[in-house]
Amino acid sequence: MLKKRNICEYLPLHVVIPFVASLAIGFVSVKAATVVLRPGMLPSQVRVWQKELPSDIRLEGETLAIDLVSLRDLPVSVKILDMSALEIKGTTLENSSYMGRSGFSDGEIPPFALFATEVEEVLLPSGVTSIGEGAFAETPLKKIVFPASLVSMGARAFYLCDMLEEADLSLCSVTALPEQCFYDCSSLRNIVLPSCVTSLGKEALMKSGVLKLDLSGVSETGDYACASMDNLEEVTLRAGIRLGEGAFFGDGRLGIMAGMPSGSAPLSLALNGIVELGGEIGGEIIGEGAYAGIAAERISLHPSVREVREHAFRNAVNLKTVDVRKLGNAVPGCSPLAFSGVETRNVVLEVAAGEKEVWASAPVWKEFLVSEVSEVSEVTGVDVTIKIRMDSGGVLRINSNHAIDEVTVCRMDGIILAQARPGTQEYVSEPFSGEKIVVRVVSGSVSKVVKLIEGY
Repeated sequence: MLKKRNICEYLPLHVVIPFVASLAIGFVSVKAATVVLRPGMLPSQVRVWQKELPSDIRLEGETLAIDLVSLRDLPVSVKILDMSALEIKGTTLENSSYMGRSGFSDGEIPPFALFATEVEEVLLPSGVTSIGEGAFAETPLKKIVFPASLVSMGARAFYLCDMLEEADLSLCSVTALPEQCFYDCSSLRNIVLPSCVTSLGKEALMKSGVLKLDLSGVSETGDYACASMDNLEEVTLRAGIRLGEGAFFGDGRLGIMAGMPSGSAPLSLALNGIVELGGEIGGEIIGEGAYAGIAAERISLHPSVREVREHAFRNAVNLKTVDVRKLGNAVPGCSPLAFSGVETRNVVLEVAAGEKEVWASAPVWKEFLVSEVSEVSEVTGVDVTIKIRMDSGGVLRINSNHAIDEVTVCRMDGIILAQARPGTQEYVSEPFSGEKIVVRVVSGSVSKVVKLIEGY
């Protein structure tokens, strides 16, 4: 039987010694490496690391911005890159260009600098001002620390970083999240934006895993900026924000929305789980499919609405009430398909007192249960809001932001018609006759009395 022999047994001694030395010196993994850089030094240092295979790298000193492009060739062994003590110097490219650029400024990370590397944790230089397009795209990045000096990011900067869990930009001076900045960052659960962020680019957060989103400082979004976010449950909007097409399209778990946009772009809030909108639906035009599939039971239209287009509320099957009282007799045009999939004959259309005939004869709107409604609202110094209204069918509806402790309904002569202690924030009565009634409601620390007549 032949014995398996080591390759060194076939080599003469003068060959074996340097061969073994190369194995020992050139290809043994080094756990950590700290290097003090000088301008122009980084590319050659990367070639050294390709042999040493370090797992952690700390860069200090100075480097030219263009030299950072060589980081794309880091070995797969590198998981942690600490550049917190590194200073990035501006670069002018003589007789050449990179990605159409003839130079870079101080503190700028060039486009695609670490594209598709295996780095998992990055500490950015304390003086970094800009992160270029695709700089960290398609990496298994899990953690990155954003310094206060950062003022801008390029498109797709963190595209497909599907291991990134958090992005805290609260200390930065970034004013926009550009196109596809965090696209498909499916593990991203938390993102904190500074108040100076005023816009989200096209698909900026699309398909990310964020749970809660505060856009209270954002004035506009690009198309599908926050679409297909399967984990998004709650969002806070700046009042009057301009949403692009499909801005929150397909966010199936989105149930809470505070604040409302100034308009209703096509598909902007379609196919999500919103149960209660944060205000009135406004803008001259409610676009095609804007609120298709919405889960809300009640919607209110802003006085600015002049047209409701096809499929605007398609398959909004939970819809029970449409409040158009603030429009008075200014009936907006409405596509016959605006409420396709909705049994409008079972949906109450609340109109202002005296306007029932106008709406009941208007195309499409006449297919609803048109009801004149009177509503009295009161906000007290202890933050208690009670709303009382009676529709044309004589049904009394009471809402409060506190538990309703007591409801008493009397005739004008003092005879009690009904009493209840709901203990909930909503009370709906059996129908009353068309006579005048007096309603007393106790909720929180407030006791409220109003006179009502059916349909007023």
